[in-house]
Amino acid sequence: MLKRALVLIAAVIVFVVIFDAIFHNAYRPSNKTEVVLGGKTFAVDVADTPVLQERGLSGHAPLADNAGMLFVFGAPDKYGFWMKEMNFPLDIIWISSDYHIVFMEKNLAPRTYPTIYYPASPAQYVLEISAGQTDTLNIKIGDAVNFTKN
Repeated sequence: MLKRALVLIAAVIVFVVIFDAIFHNAYRPSNKTEVVLGGKTFAVDVADTPVLQERGLSGHAPLADNAGMLFVFGAPDKYGFWMKEMNFPLDIIWISSDYHIVFMEKNLAPRTYPTIYYPASPAQYVLEISAGQTDTLNIKIGDAVNFTKN
């Protein structure tokens, strides 16, 4: 009886560990890239699946000044963004399929949720960086952005 209980407990532990690994990996960015914007290089996590895109930086610790998240979409559109479960303010930059800034929202505070922010023009990429970076780097609509498409 004790041996059967130990086998059952071991099986449950193995199941939980495997499930946890699969579940958590589905919500973690699978790759990183670098984005060069305003002469500064940002090390960014890539959100290229619907699960990662919905989660974004929600619940994340504040970003370093050279970090961010790049959202990669399959086609240009007017993708909306919100500040759900955010712990720090962001600058959000919408980027066209030809790698130029088409729209920006600056210093968005977590308290702005549930407002959804949409760009004026279609974009295929969206970059989230620490609030204030666009002003510090004098970023403007029309500026070129460099990164390797994933």
